[in-house]
Amino acid sequence: DEAGPASVSLYVNDRLLGTQDVVLAQGKNQLEFPQQLDNSGFYTYRVEIASRADRVAQNNRGIGFVNIRGDPRILVISDDPSRERNLVSVLSDSLLEVTAGGIDIFPSTLAELQSYDAVFLCNVSAGDLGGDAMWQLESAVRDFGVGLVCVGGDQAFAAGAYRGTPLERALPVDMDLSSRKVLPKGALAMIMHGMEFNNGNQVARKVAAGVLEAMGPRDELGVLLWDGNEKWLFPMTEVGDRRALRRKIMGMNQGDLPSFAGLMRMAWEGLRATRANLKHIIVFSDGDPGLPTEAVMDGIVGDRITVSTVLIAGHAGPEYMQWLADRGRGRFYNISNPSQLPRIFIKEATVILKSAISEEPFVPRLAASSEILRGLGDSEFPQLLGHVATTAKSRAEVPLVTPGNEPLLAHWNYGLGRAVAFTSDARAKWASTWLSWPRYRQFWSQVAQWALRRVENTDFTVETTIDKGVGTMLVEAIDEEGNFRNFLDLEARVVGPSGSEETRRLRQTAPGRYEISFPAQEVGAYTANLALLKDGQVAGYQMTGTSLNYSPEYAAEGPDLNLLGELADMSGGTFHPSMRAARPFDHDRKETHRPHDLWERFLMLALLLFPLDVAVRRVHLDREDRVRILRRLHALIPFVRRREAPKQEESLAVLLRTRDQVRRTREREAPETRLDDLPLPSGTTGRKSPSPSRPVAPEEPPESEAPPPEDTTTSRLLAAKKRVGRRTHRQ
Repeated sequence: DEAGPASVSLYVNDRLLGTQDVVLAQGKNQLEFPQQLDNSGFYTYRVEIASRADRVAQNNRGIGFVNIRGDPRILVISDDPSRERNLVSVLSDSLLEVTAGGIDIFPSTLAELQSYDAVFLCNVSAGDLGGDAMWQLESAVRDFGVGLVCVGGDQAFAAGAYRGTPLERALPVDMDLSSRKVLPKGALAMIMHGMEFNNGNQVARKVAAGVLEAMGPRDELGVLLWDGNEKWLFPMTEVGDRRALRRKIMGMNQGDLPSFAGLMRMAWEGLRATRANLKHIIVFSDGDPGLPTEAVMDGIVGDRITVSTVLIAGHAGPEYMQWLADRGRGRFYNISNPSQLPRIFIKEATVILKSAISEEPFVPRLAASSEILRGLGDSEFPQLLGHVATTAKSRAEVPLVTPGNEPLLAHWNYGLGRAVAFTSDARAKWASTWLSWPRYRQFWSQVAQWALRRVENTDFTVETTIDKGVGTMLVEAIDEEGNFRNFLDLEARVVGPSGSEETRRLRQTAPGRYEISFPAQEVGAYTANLALLKDGQVAGYQMTGTSLNYSPEYAAEGPDLNLLGELADMSGGTFHPSMRAARPFDHDRKETHRPHDLWERFLMLALLLFPLDVAVRRVHLDREDRVRILRRLHALIPFVRRREAPKQEESLAVLLRTRDQVRRTREREAPETRLDDLPLPSGTTGRKSPSPSRPVAPEEPPESEAPPPEDTTTSRLLAAKKRVGRRTHRQ
């Protein structure tokens, strides 16, 4: 909206293409970034603008898509790309554009992934691939017609924890090995430590549940924890249908484990009692509990039990957890991001899933004819040295099997795409004799050709936009001669940023014009596949997409004056463009009242008074009990004693002062009495001492002459004492 300097950056498939420092003018600005695209595919462009003058950075980005047509593209992902050179060479010689590498080159978005016509996974485990990548791969096959070829190895299929994943849903084989009567079992014990990061215990529950899903029904699982006591959440138990164990795991609430020693010994004893062929312990902790003794670790290893450790948000150094993994001949993971945990735990679960691997040499047997094996049915297939046991799905075609009738080569249609499973490998480990087979190249070339997208691209003009939370796709269909193409059967599949899918038929709104709308309230990229249907089958497709770059509230910095004016007109109100001058919120303001519910407070008060009411009604106290209770309450309430003590001391001081004052008054007012002044009895002369037996009291002044004492308790007591003394003297 405002002119000023800015920095503009352009990204292609999340890779920076270039940055330009420009001065943007008000309104639309056109910039050029030179680029040459040598490869076909679906390209995602993202532009970002940085400006110091811009106070709202959330609306400074935009996303667009470009689809470049060319030769078929193949993506080959391997756990060890150097060992897939023979396969990559065969595919390259088949006039296919091949991109090969490790899991690090796997596309991060669905838009980039669906630009390939087929994806090969060679000995890749579910833990290495990750949940998001597997979901994107399933959607690319089902919704966009991308081919999938999964090649086996000791990290693939059931041995790679595919069970229960989106990858298993897309493949023509199941990981539950119902075809085998006797299958070696695996046993896994998990030691769960209470995590102190945000929502740590819930994360632990989810990863434990993920491990449970990856295990076979005959495998054994046990979970140990500390919740004030060292105990089994449940001991080593066959997984079975998983529902009962899942309920226990989701109710797990582990505490801060003080030491590994006790739980490690319990896990050792539990695994030693099982008859499983493969035994493994996973320790999940922040690294601060005490270590078990070396004797315990030697005993665990001596019983052919391995130990792996996962350190998450460690309080101390990783030395303790590294020591456990080294002594247990397992692997150590130092994780800082909890989102990595599900992948790590599933990868560790594959240790006991190796029981699905069969490394007995065998010669493949042709079980049915297939388009993939066209021209190969009359040949004898070379020996293979191993495979991963699986079970074919009911709709799958299985042209090659093992001597035990387990699938070796299986394929099927999945949504708009095709999927192939080859349960042995394509490298020197199990297929060493195949590498020298004259028809090795023909076999893999035909597998790739069968899996490629088989539909022809359409040539429609498609415009996809998003406005106010609703996406709209407009399609114009015109043939080479410029005539409208009417009454077409068009279907669109739209995949949102979070994986939500909408499949809708387009309606014709004008000659050669078709339209649909779909919900679009999530921020991110929306990828769409427009399919042309003939007799219910896909006859052509076209890729398109759009994006909601930011939340609508960031679209404009200021108020929408036009919208406010329309609202005022529609409601019969007044529109004030200058909000500060008009002060609409201060006009005709009236005090309002809102009632509040008080029943909750009264209910709490009733609950608090209920025990007191029961006590008054049910408990009888006699007089001695009440006195004893009052005395105890008096002893327990210190402020009562502190308040009464000063009163007693004050009363005593007043009495003493009053006594001293009375004494001083009497001494001051009483006349000095001498023996000479004492009256003698009648008939007595001279000076004689009075008889000691009859003492004579000094004459007191009349009561009327005494000063009136103060009307206090002390004065009244003293007056009463004087009166008693006079009566006694008179008698």
